[in-house]
Order: sequence, then structure tokens, then C-alpha cells
Amino acid sequence: MKLFRFIAFAGLLSTVSACKDNFLETLPLTAPSDKLFWKTEQDAVFWINDAYRTLPGAGDYIFNAMSDDAYTATTANGVVANGTYEPTSAVIASKWGYGTIRHCLELLARVDGIPGIRPELSSRLKGEAQFMIALKYFEMATLYRDVPLVDKVLPLSESDIPKSDKKTVIKYALDQLDLAIPNLPIRYPTAADNGRITKGAALALKARILLFNERWDEAATAAKTVMDLNTYQLHPNFNELFLTAFNNQTKEVILAYQYAKDLSVHTIQFSYGFYQVGGSGLSLPLPDLVNSYESKDGLPITESPLYNPLKPFENRDPRFAQTFITPFETFAGVKYDPINNKDDKTQAKTYIYYRKYIADLTNQQRSSWVNWIIFRYADVLLMYAEAKNEATGPDESVYAALDQIRTRAGMPKVDRARNTTRESLRGLIRNERRVELAGEGLRYYDILRWKTAQTVLNKPVVSFTIPGVLPLQNIETRVFNPAKNYVWPIPQTAIDNATKLVQHPEWK
Repeated sequence: MKLFRFIAFAGLLSTVSACKDNFLETLPLTAPSDKLFWKTEQDAVFWINDAYRTLPGAGDYIFNAMSDDAYTATTANGVVANGTYEPTSAVIASKWGYGTIRHCLELLARVDGIPGIRPELSSRLKGEAQFMIALKYFEMATLYRDVPLVDKVLPLSESDIPKSDKKTVIKYALDQLDLAIPNLPIRYPTAADNGRITKGAALALKARILLFNERWDEAATAAKTVMDLNTYQLHPNFNELFLTAFNNQTKEVILAYQYAKDLSVHTIQFSYGFYQVGGSGLSLPLPDLVNSYESKDGLPITESPLYNPLKPFENRDPRFAQTFITPFETFAGVKYDPINNKDDKTQAKTYIYYRKYIADLTNQQRSSWVNWIIFRYADVLLMYAEAKNEATGPDESVYAALDQIRTRAGMPKVDRARNTTRESLRGLIRNERRVELAGEGLRYYDILRWKTAQTVLNKPVVSFTIPGVLPLQNIETRVFNPAKNYVWPIPQTAIDNATKLVQHPEWK
């Protein structure tokens, strides 16, 4: 049975839930008895399959509007970007939790005790679990900084523990990946295992963790190891990466959350689409993102003779048209008109919509099954370029990595004469990362780690504008307090359910 079927029916197999008596989750009463479970190899496979449902999926689109890339009218999610969130805000609990960690620790403790289990299968399943643990701790440490470190299955009586510092948590995550990488396959032999954790996925996660923690040399080495696997390459057509027809059909995607028609779907069309095609615009691209796309000559729009402010969508980086829906164009058979259509006019606060991930809208009106990409090769190339540049400055390997991405998109190669220093190339790399990965939920993490959030999120938010065509709209004023907003508070529910867990000093 295919992996996505296990994900789709995970509710029937779920073995973790939140504990009402303590902040660390424990097994519910409906969990399978040890006398009945952990008896066969298939038991272990079912167990790890259940953990896949907790991988980052299409719901992570909400992180776009936490950054300077997008706006959301949804108050529950918008509080992050405008700086009004508190420990009691629901969105703050979105990445907190130990259910997946406990679930995977249970497998690590049990799998080798299964009678007759093949050693190679046991090692692989443990590698998948170790990846899941590392990913979860990475997400939590990136957002919440210091968190409790649980490295074994704890009984309820021992589960009230204090925080560990971020450095310790990150070390544990990296240690888990180092254990996993040798035991994970480069690829799986059949389509039935599409979406499973591979060696490349674990190395990509290792590179991301190291990059986000400014361990530049190590991050460059990890990314280069992925490149040297000679397994991945850029897909020829950028836009096809985000179409259902190309689910699991490209050599660029390293790991994706698996969706499938009538089995496991999401509703990103509703979030990204405009009113006339059934959308609600819950993540609207902002002018800063729109203007970050160069003209097709490779120059910023502030310098390019090809840029016309009266026709701002022409002569741009080809990824522009593949990423956005712009006013007055026809999409999915419907003309998007934010001026003359009263419903679109009310909803279209910024006038621009994401096209990425919703190009299938013609035949998938209210649900979608395009996979959500977690790691892809372009991101690995960008991680290599950034880490290598920060470690040693520009060299030909950095330029070559960026050239692959730019030329795939139909853009000129990096202008070596304009980007001769670490600082100048840093700006290009960061912008290239923004453009290439727009709408994929990563920008918020980037502005946190670069410590640029205090600049890009501390200002009024306005719409895109075209003189005489699209009038300026004032949307909101955002506030980012660098003294507290670089770390999320521990959710109040977690504090309330523990005695040794203390809130961060910034949030007391």
C-alpha cells in the first residue's frame, strides 16, 4: 500500500495525542497494547508511517504572511507579522508539541525487539524516526529557542522537565541525523515508497539546520554532499514543480508531503486564489516581494531600462509570471478584475495573488492534491551558495550554483563584475532565495535568522500600485520588537500544564 494511503488513514492508526495533565504528550488509552503490537515488521512500518502525517504540509503556507512577503486578513495568523501575538495566541502553538517526538522515540526503543526483524529494515526505520525527531526539534528550537529536550520515552511521572538551551537541542537534532544518514537509502525501489525519507532528505535537513545556526563551513559541506549524490537536478520547467501531474515525477524534489485525489487533499486554492475562482486570498503577496523580481536583463527594476512602472508586469524574471496572478489577466478561465468586480475589489487588498501551487485550479476547485515540497534541489543549491559565500567569500562554485537556478528560470547568469565581495553577493543570494522560494513558507524563517525582521516588519503595509490604474491602499501597520519578537513565547497551555517549564524572560 502506498505511503500516502497510510497518511490519509492516519486517524485510524493514530497513537499519539495531547495529554491534558502534562505538557508532554503520552499515549492515549486507545493505543495498541504491547501484547498485541510490536510483533511483526509490518507493525513497525505502520508505526513510522503514522509519523509522516506530521511532516510540514500545505498548512505551512501561513508562514508566508508572517513575513514581509505576504499579508493575511486572518486575524489568528496575522498577529505574528503585526507583532500583537501573545503566549495565548493559537498560532503560537502551531509548531509546539512532543507527540511526534514521543512516537518516534517509541519506535527507537521497540523496533529491535520485534522477533525476526531484518536488521536492514530496522536500521532504515530508525533512520526515518531519527529524521522526524531532528526535524521537529529544529522547528521548535528555531521558533521557541530553548525547549525541553526529551530523548527517551518518559512515564507521566517524569515528564515535567525544564527547558534545555537551544545549542543543546540543535546538537541533539544533528546527532540524530548523523545516526540516520548511513542507514537511509539514496532512493527506494518502487513508487509505493514515494515520499519516504531518503539519505538526501536527511542531508538537506542537516544543511538547513547548520545554515540556520550560522555554521557556514559545515552547512556548505552538507549541501555539497547532497549535490555529490548525483541523484538530484533542477527540473527543466520551474512551474511544473507545483502541478499535480508532476507529483513524484521530478528529480528536483527531495522530500514532499504526499497528497492524493480522494484520499489526502488540501485547500490551498482557497487560501491563494481570488474570489471569482472560489478563493479567499488568505495569503496575498506584498509589493516588497513583487518588486524583488528583477527585469529579464538581470537588473533590479530600479536600474533596468526595461522596467516601465505603467506596465510593471512586463519584461520581468520569468518566475514572476509563474509565481503570481496579476490584475486583469485570465486565470482558470476567469478574468481577475480587482477594480470593476466588487467582490474581488473587497478581497484584493494587495491586488496580487499567488499562482504557485494553484495552477491546477481549473479542475480542482475546492480541494487540491499537489504535493507540498519540503526540500528541493534548488534550495540545496541556494544553501550551498549562501554558506560557502559566508564562509570564504565568492568563488566560482558559488556562482555556478546560482547560475544553475537563474538559467533554469530563463535569467542571465550572475554578473561577476557586480558581485565581487561577500557583501554584494550576499544581497544577491538573499534576493534569489526570496524569488525562487516565494510562497513556499520559508521567508519568515529567513528574516528571523538574518536578523532583518526588525527592519522589514517595522513599517506600514500598503498595496501594489500602478498610477492611474491601481490606487494605493493602506492595509496595516506592522510592529516588530527586536527585544522579544525574535523568539516565540512558549504556548501558555504548555506553561499551565507544567511546573518546571518557565516562560522566556522576553515574554514574562
